[in-house]
Amino acid sequence: MIASIGPLRWLLLSAPLLFCGTTFGQMDLHFDGTVPVERGAADLDLAWAGGMNSPQFGELDLDQDGLLDLVVFDRIGDRVMTLLNTGGTGTNRYHLTRAFEHVWPFRVLHDWALFRDYDCDGLMDIFTYSQAGFSVYRNTSANGSLSFELLVFRAECDYVFTDGTFQRSNLFVSADDLPGIVDVDGDGDLDVLTFSQLGTFLEYYKNLSVETYGTCDSLTYVRRNACWGRFAENASTNAVTLNVDCPFNVPAPEIGPGPGGHDPTAEEDRAEAHSGSTITPLDLDGNGVMDLLLGDIAYANIVALTNGGTVDNSLMISEDTQFPITDVPVDLPIFPAGFHLDVDGDGQRDLLVCASARGLAQNYESVWYYHNAGSDLQPVFEYQQRDLFQSRMLDLGEGANPVPFDHNGDGRMDLIVSNEGYYHPSGNYVGKLALLENIGTTTSPAFRLVTDDYMNLSASGIGTSMYPAFADLDGDGDKDMYIGDLQGRLHFYRNTSSGPVAQFTLVQPNVAYANGTEIDVGRQATPQFIDLDRDGLSDLVIGEQNGNLNYLRNTGSTLAASWTLVTDSLGHVRTVTPYTLGHSVPFVFSNSVGAYEILVGSEAGTLWHYTGIDGNLDGTWTLQDSSFLDIDEGFRATVCLHDYTGDGELDLVVGNFDGGLGFWRSDAEVGIRPRTDAVEMSIRPNPSTGLIEIILPGTIVNGRTDLIVRNAIGQEVLRISAVPGLNSIDLGRLGPGVYTLQAPVAGGISPARVVIR
Repeated sequence: MIASIGPLRWLLLSAPLLFCGTTFGQMDLHFDGTVPVERGAADLDLAWAGGMNSPQFGELDLDQDGLLDLVVFDRIGDRVMTLLNTGGTGTNRYHLTRAFEHVWPFRVLHDWALFRDYDCDGLMDIFTYSQAGFSVYRNTSANGSLSFELLVFRAECDYVFTDGTFQRSNLFVSADDLPGIVDVDGDGDLDVLTFSQLGTFLEYYKNLSVETYGTCDSLTYVRRNACWGRFAENASTNAVTLNVDCPFNVPAPEIGPGPGGHDPTAEEDRAEAHSGSTITPLDLDGNGVMDLLLGDIAYANIVALTNGGTVDNSLMISEDTQFPITDVPVDLPIFPAGFHLDVDGDGQRDLLVCASARGLAQNYESVWYYHNAGSDLQPVFEYQQRDLFQSRMLDLGEGANPVPFDHNGDGRMDLIVSNEGYYHPSGNYVGKLALLENIGTTTSPAFRLVTDDYMNLSASGIGTSMYPAFADLDGDGDKDMYIGDLQGRLHFYRNTSSGPVAQFTLVQPNVAYANGTEIDVGRQATPQFIDLDRDGLSDLVIGEQNGNLNYLRNTGSTLAASWTLVTDSLGHVRTVTPYTLGHSVPFVFSNSVGAYEILVGSEAGTLWHYTGIDGNLDGTWTLQDSSFLDIDEGFRATVCLHDYTGDGELDLVVGNFDGGLGFWRSDAEVGIRPRTDAVEMSIRPNPSTGLIEIILPGTIVNGRTDLIVRNAIGQEVLRISAVPGLNSIDLGRLGPGVYTLQAPVAGGISPARVVIR
């Protein structure tokens, strides 16, 4: 299985992604990481990178220019981020690229991934978890094209027993551990250090490639030490006992004879459960033998072990539980993992320490950077920061749920972004809403992070996993807010502001149905207001953990909403896959002819696209695609649509569980396109302060049509009767913004865009 990025493939990945739709013709979006974002005085050049929770760093020449770029694999969601090395020194030399994230096998990596050159050809290969062991993908790049082939699905070894007999088996590595893959004995090929399946001792698997074939291009493993370094990690804590006895070791450890090659007659009986460890082998003192940095699944510190033995007789003689004791010790909750690589381009390998746990860990300051102020052979690690790269991106902890809302009424759509929660030392995550204020223009968005705790909702008592939705529910002309919560309930906040800037006050916790029963749609309610039945009232479509959609029809009035559950299987949407729960997040929008469609975010990270909604609210909607445009921003995808670029077509903002966002732009010739066979209406002046003249063609049947005005998210905000020729209309009462005008008549008239200042 070989996948490459040749010239044609490169063109496809560099170009916008295409989608051939139904009624709206064609949607075309491309990732745009250049939309400006400010946080304080800082410009976030990696703003739309997507965040990090439990990253693992590796080096790889992505664009074949001779410079090692960074591949960041996040074990939460198995997501790959690629950072291109633009040359020079310093960590700012890395810039975001999306051109390589579709390279096989990036999207099939899971649990852990390490980049190592096993065959000494100068190209980094991939070691990654696979069924109680690991797979190896060989780097086959050539002629400027990045490619890999599967070398071995599950590496095997000769598992040697205490009597010298052996059994051929997989080389065990846990999905939670991070093994040490390095040339332990200095012979040029890559060996493996990993904790045993049922033990607290580190096992050494020697690669016999050089000894057997005279080259380093093979993976020929044999277990050569059951207690490498002669230390033991406590089964319950991260305490280490040095100079332990190992009566169950292999004969002549590390330098012993080859295995006997017959069936085993004895089994080890020395075993205690091992909970999880990360292993970073490196030479800390320049004596030519491998020392160790160990992280434990339940602790925040790194334990450094100094090897006072030899290449052929390892012996750990001292430990540092406050590593690095000469500087700021690692204190990264929880399960830290070390990555030894030259991240600043000065030729000396530095140290990154990252959170490795899948939950309950630091999630927004999870990349500690230690600069190597010494030499590569004898490093001196000096603490620099605890949020490397994260400080240059939008990283809202765990989860990011973007929702469009013009919080200050200036006609430029802002973003309210909720999360699952920020790490807190108490172990209780803190859920918040962030306000990204659009400080750009109606055609060129730019955002500023005003606050990460909008309306101080972290103190509301709602807890984690808040999800907002906005609509005018009391008929006073401004938008109120509902908050969906972790338990599946809704909370009503009325907009009590007397001016353009919203101010919300809680008026009804635990919103009830019309019959008085509290609404509870299941865990993690993700509401959206939309007039689904087109009766002039905002209804509710609510996603939930199970992957279905709930339809709550508004049976009240424009002055007071009243909710009736119509179905918990709206459209028979279900975003469940064989390996995920679903976690549906809906966004209903109108296409170019005014028909409803929906994108649904999912736990799997893809967007599900359905049509066939209008006139079919009690039926099954048409699934167009469960991987819309092949966009995959990562685990637990959430979705927001709005015409931020002011071209009359919807742009896309996607959130993920790593706490980050991706911006996908439509352009003048892309996005939700009008019918190509339609004639055009004329609008003047455009832009306008409100009063406009519209000239319709004289081909309208019966001499009259409805003129529909839609806001930037496709909602109908005004409908008037129009005739062929000149029509006057005042849009000033709608407020500043970009509006789309439609005249749905036989023969077709292209929708037109107008900017109201």
